[in-house]
Amino acid sequence: KMKKLLMSLLAVSSLAVAGVATVQADAQDNPTFETFGAKRTAVKSFHFDKNTITGEESNFNSYRYVVIPAKSKQTGYTNQQIDGAWNYKRYLHTNFYQGGY
Repeated sequence: KMKKLLMSLLAVSSLAVAGVATVQADAQDNPTFETFGAKRTAVKSFHFDKNTITGEESNFNSYRYVVIPAKSKQTGYTNQQIDGAWNYKRYLHTNFYQGGY
């Protein structure tokens, strides 16, 4: 009985994945086609270090992501100093998006 239930769930999930792939293909072929609830993952924030002598940026880490509507656009960003030492400053970079997330 359990095997039958698992096989049924597998069949339903396979059909669901095939349906999503078809909708995505339609959206790519027809740019005016708007997929209901289409989402994408975008970078919300991360940390990085900036060398105070050379100005070089490095050590990008602590990435955080947000799921936003596919048609959302980035509207800006901020860099806020959060730490540092004599030869570098650590920043929190935060991206901002429009589109209701």
